[in-house]
Parts: sequence; structure tokens; C-alpha cells
Amino acid sequence: MENIATDTQVHGYSIIRLIGTFLLLTLSISLLSQSPLSTDSKKARKLYEKADKKYKERDFASAISFLEESVQEDSEFFEAYIRMGSLYNALGNEDSVYSKFKSHVKYAPEPIASVLEKLAFMAQDRGEYEKAQTFIDSFLSRVPERGNADDIQLLLKSIKFSKDQISVATDSIAVTYLPKEVNRFRLQYLPSITIDNASLFYTKRDHVQGDEDIVVSKKIDGRWTPGQSVSPRINSPLNEGACTVSADGRTMIFTSCDDQHSFGSCDLYITKKVGDNWSKPKNLGKPVNSMYWESQPSLSADGRTLYFSSNRSGGFGGRDLWVTKNENGKWKTPVNLGPEINTRRDETTPFIHPNGKQLYFSANGYPGMGGYDLYYSNRLDSNWSAPQNLGYPINTHKDEVAIVISSDGESAFFAKEEQKNFEILDSKIVSIQLSEEVKAVSTSYIVGTVTNVKSNQPLSANVQVVNLETNETIYGSKSDSITGEYYMVLPVGLELAAYVKKKGFIYSDFHFETEVSSLVKPDTINIALQPIEIGESLVLKNIYFELDSYELDDKSISEIQNAFDLLEENPSIVVEISGHTDDIGSTSYNENLSRLRAKAVYEKLKYMGIASDRLEFKGYADTQPLYPNTSESNRQSNRRIEFRVIRTRR
Repeated sequence: MENIATDTQVHGYSIIRLIGTFLLLTLSISLLSQSPLSTDSKKARKLYEKADKKYKERDFASAISFLEESVQEDSEFFEAYIRMGSLYNALGNEDSVYSKFKSHVKYAPEPIASVLEKLAFMAQDRGEYEKAQTFIDSFLSRVPERGNADDIQLLLKSIKFSKDQISVATDSIAVTYLPKEVNRFRLQYLPSITIDNASLFYTKRDHVQGDEDIVVSKKIDGRWTPGQSVSPRINSPLNEGACTVSADGRTMIFTSCDDQHSFGSCDLYITKKVGDNWSKPKNLGKPVNSMYWESQPSLSADGRTLYFSSNRSGGFGGRDLWVTKNENGKWKTPVNLGPEINTRRDETTPFIHPNGKQLYFSANGYPGMGGYDLYYSNRLDSNWSAPQNLGYPINTHKDEVAIVISSDGESAFFAKEEQKNFEILDSKIVSIQLSEEVKAVSTSYIVGTVTNVKSNQPLSANVQVVNLETNETIYGSKSDSITGEYYMVLPVGLELAAYVKKKGFIYSDFHFETEVSSLVKPDTINIALQPIEIGESLVLKNIYFELDSYELDDKSISEIQNAFDLLEENPSIVVEISGHTDDIGSTSYNENLSRLRAKAVYEKLKYMGIASDRLEFKGYADTQPLYPNTSESNRQSNRRIEFRVIRTRR
């Protein structure tokens, strides 16, 4: 679908090696022509001379025909094989190149060194690793000074890696083709899936050289619906594809090529879904798009971080992976992921898992099984770990690209291709179950609707999830303004606070704790926000104190900030901050502790800029329990800080 010279969405075989080899072989052939031909057959010589004439006339088909006849006369005529191989190379027929060059090596007393080198790479790309080793060993015995060249070192490491992988492989992977409702086109590839695994977006073509469009299939009652155009606002007579969607399926970034409004050959565009309709796509513009090629985007779960592949200047190789963040509605200047990820060759088709911790991508610059392999890297604070090959049998000698992993980390979706001479003849979406070694860290989610408790009308509200250990917002989105639907992403293994808020309403807050060993099951929570009115109250679920202490724990920062925002956005309200305890301890002790804890929140808000005449605080000890103090769980709920609107001011 895509190679170095085209402007579609996915890469194919690089023509650079073909061109370089062709030039080298042309030189080799010219040198051969200065030596006497090896054959004793006059007929074979005559046919070779006819082929040479046709070659000079650029009639390659006739030249090949004469050369085929010549080797029928003399099967060991090695000059004819090298000439045929070079002609097939010019025509892009790699299978015939491989066959003819092998015949040259078989019969030539001293094979051309560049042919041995070419065959080593070709054998690796065909999964013939022992032959690749033989060819490269023969080449290096002739040209030992090439042994330290980067491409030779990479090939040697790849051959060793491939043989080691196959030697230890014990289980095959069951590949499941998605049903015909999904795989209903001539070619389908580059899948992207929502966090609930219910909407699958992908690129399709009706013909090998046809127009690329984005289609979507939805899983309803366990069955996939027929893939259909995502929207007439998105698809056009040009190439649209390589899309990525946020976890909730309402933000999409995709690639469009050759548009008259593009900055480069392929640009990234954004569209948002409101209700059932997608907005008119907008070019992301500078600094994301450039005069170069930008494609293959991958959005973080909340749609605020974008990874993509580009051949823009400032990189380490041909195509590198880049990242940009959306801050205050604007995309920042993209940053190269650096030498930890990018090589002097190509890195493509990034996929950032909903957990935000694991990045999957394809590359041909690391030791691998041949062609493009799939790799993953783990986030290490601000850096990335050394990429790990997903291994055999996920990776093979063929190109493996564009993998997406389900939110639970258990399964993967990608396109399985059939090729001939590196031309893609067929491509279908498949799924596999991942082994323990390469599974992603699980991510769960909450889904539901946000409504006005008074009118039951849907609300567009802000959704925020905070890692309480770092106080970092790890997910932020909005509920749909028409349906009120929202998604909340919950990475496993973290203590999380979540907030749903809208100006003029009391916000809702939540607390989630997960264990790495057990996935928090997806759940549905419908949220009804209460308009701000006198008498309405809110339990601040993410305020924390040490045992028997009134000093605020750092985990309270996000809740304090949201309480501050509530007061800032609604400057007329006056609130009482109340402290409450369980029934353990004396009345005087609990009265004092509850008052001091309420005062601690009061002082913090006052320090942040809220006027003291808008705040009151009081300790109620254990006189207003939410639940009977009959269990530790109930007592924990009763130990709390509350906000209550007590009056308004002019």
C-alpha cells in the first residue's frame, strides 16, 4: 500500500535497496562483459548477444526471453543468470531475482560479491535464515572490510535473533479472521478500536490501486455489523485512512493525502463526533503538519496526546516517531521520541495503549525476523525503555505493521497480508491472543451518562481522572452534549481520583483503587449533577489525613483544586466546610479533630485565594454519620469532609 515513493497510508517494500543494487549490478555486468563468456555453446552465446542488444534498446522482456533460451542451451551459463537477475530487479520481480541470483552463485566459480550480499538480505526477508547466514559469510570472506558496516551488522544480528526465536518457539498462535462483515472489501488494514472493543475503525480499498477510505464496524449483541463509510464529511475521492480514535470514540485524527489544502504530501486532520454526527475535518495545521509526510497517528485514551510517524527534518532516520500534546486547545510543537525509539531506518504505525504506559510500533532498524517487525517499549517517567521485539510467531519474515491492543491487554488486532513480489494482493483484519510476555498492562473503564438531576437532560461535563500518587491528570474528556455519554479510563495498579464537573453544578467525585493482579471490571455509572442551590452538599471523597492528624496529605491536592475551581466559577456562593469522625474516641477528642480537619481545608482554600467571608468551618464529631458505625467500611465513610452551600452573597 505504501512505499518510499507513494503518498498512501502504509509502507511497502523500500525501493532504495532495489535501486542501489541495480546500479551495483549494472557495474558488475559491465565488468563481466569485458571478460570472455564462460559457455562453450555457440547457440547460447548468440542468444546472449541478442539479449544484450534488446537490453540496450530497453526491451527488457525480450532480453529476458533470449536469456532464458540461452540457459536452456547451457544450464551452467552463469553470466546469463546474473544478467536475468539484474533485469528482473529493474522490473521489481523479486522472486525471479532471487532465483536467478542463486543460480549465478551455484554455477559461477567466483560469484559476484554484490550478488552474495543481495542474496543474504533477500534470504532473510524470505525467512531462509540458514541460507542468509551462508550468503553473508561468503560475502564477508570476499569483502571483510564490510563486516563493521551498520547494515551488515544489523543483518548478522537479525539472522541470529531469528534462528534463536525459532529454536525456542513452542506454541503457534491461533489467528482468528474477523467475520466477513468486517473483511468485506478487497483490502482492509490499519485498525483502531474503542476502549470498549465495540467500534472498529479501519482503512479500506476496493482495488489494489484504489481510493482509501475510513470505515467502521460496530459490535452489537456480540456480532460485528457490516463495515461502512464512517462519514461522507470525512471520506472523499482522495486518500483518507490511517485513523486513530480516542477511548470514547468521539475524537478522530486521520491522514489525508494530496489534498490541495495540505502542507505536505500527507497531513493529519481532526474531527469530533457530537451525537451521531462527525464534524467537518480540520487540518491540524502547523506545527504538527509540515512540508513533509505526516501519517499513522495514535491518540492517547483522552485524545490529548498524539503520536505519529513522519519523515520531517530533525529526525534520526527515514521515518521517525514523534509526539505532540494538546494544551489549552492548541497542539504543541512535536517532539521526536529520540534515539531510545528511533533508528537510522524507519519507525512507523505507533499505537499507544489506553494505559498510556506501553507504546507499540513497527520498525526495520532493529534486529528482527525480516522486513518490518513489531516492537513495544515501556514508559519510564519521561523516557522510554529499550524496544523489545514481540517475537516469533507474531513477527515473521513478512512485514508486520499496525497492531492495536485491547484495553484489557489480552488480545491484538492487525492486518494479515498476502504478497507477491512485495505487492500486497490481499489484506484482512485478524485478531490473536497475546502471551503473558507481551501483554499490555490492563486498563478498565467506566461508562455512563451525565444529566441534570432536576431536568434529566444530558449535560456536556468535564471528566477528569487523577493519579493520586503523582497528582497527574491521566485522563480528561467531556461528556457528549447531545447524549450525555462519557467514558472514564482507569489504568490498573493505581490509586485514582475522578471528577465530573460543570459550571453551575455541584461536581461529583469518585475514588478507585485497583490491583495489578485483577482487572477492575468495566462498569456503568450514570451521574446526575445537582445545580448549585442553598442547602446542597458534597462529600469530598479525596481528602486524606494521617491517622489522628489534621495535616492534609498530598493526595488531597486534586480534590482541593476542584473545590477551589467550584468556588472560583461560582463567586456568589458561601460554603460551610464540615468535619466528621466515626464513633471511636471521646466526644471532646472527636469534636476537636473534626474541627481542626475542617479548618485545614478552610486554610488551604483561603491560602489559594478564596475570600474568608465565603468560607466557614465546623466540626461535628460523630453526630451526623452517613451510615451506622457498625463496620470498618461504614466508619471509613463516616470520617469525611463535606462542602455545603449555606447562602449566597451579592
